[in-house]
Amino acid sequence: MLKTIRLEEAVLRAKKLADDKLAKGENADEFVLIGEADDFRLYITAGKTVKETYPEGLHENPRDVFMLILEGQLELAFKNGAKQIFKTRECFVLPKHTKHKCVFKKMTVALEGVYEEGLWHEIKK
Repeated sequence: MLKTIRLEEAVLRAKKLADDKLAKGENADEFVLIGEADDFRLYITAGKTVKETYPEGLHENPRDVFMLILEGQLELAFKNGAKQIFKTRECFVLPKHTKHKCVFKKMTVALEGVYEEGLWHEIKK
């Protein structure tokens, strides 16, 4: 039997988690798992950056990340100084090991997918 996912409920849950952090004056970048198959995971992500224009330091992901912006806006800044803005109904794939910083200038909700095979097998050990 296939599991039914109510996207609206997942979005509301992610926003609630983000709002709880924002109420404390903290940056929010919250994830709600909505599905997984063969270590491919789908999340609803909700967030907003409040403390800084850009978080200090670059980070990278060990796997490619797909993101579809459902509402709001995400700005990425890269190691070479380039910036790119993604708005509602735009999507992208961020290649693994790309050094970047993320800023959510307003409450942003996205569908995020990542194949986490190696990462999750290491955590389960």
